[in-house]
Amino acid sequence: MANSPENLHDNRLDFRAPPPSPIATGRRSSVTNDDVLAEFLEHSLRVPDLILPDRVFPRQRSVDAPPKIDFQTLDSTETDSVARILESFSGTGCFQLVNHGIPCNLIRSVTTAAAGVFRISPEKKATVSRSQEKIYGFEEIHEEDESEMSSEEFVWVEMRI
Repeated sequence: MANSPENLHDNRLDFRAPPPSPIATGRRSSVTNDDVLAEFLEHSLRVPDLILPDRVFPRQRSVDAPPKIDFQTLDSTETDSVARILESFSGTGCFQLVNHGIPCNLIRSVTTAAAGVFRISPEKKATVSRSQEKIYGFEEIHEEDESEMSSEEFVWVEMRI
């Protein structure tokens, strides 16, 4: 028998509504002993801690100097420079390029100019911060732990027209 509005009005026993949704209140839990509930949840969930081995995710990073790669040997097939570059990228993330032929005064001037970019005031940095609209600009990176250092980077993007 189909339930029409007329039938529901006449026979209220057939009408089944879902139970009301709980409403959050500012009161404490009605559980008399919260410690018992907390202990039960702690033992019943048993979510394991994920601990990666040191060889996959080292606890402390070494602060060794990056490996030196000789630019003159990159063209030679007899050296292991390419393998050393790949190894240094996977290990430390960088390498030091030597015998590249770039004059020292040019390196110093570029380093000075780059340092000037990061010494601008926080107000000016805020005007050139990265956002959804701008894919270039300053981006600050903060560690979760306050004692860890925070860093910042400036992202340049090559625009082709």
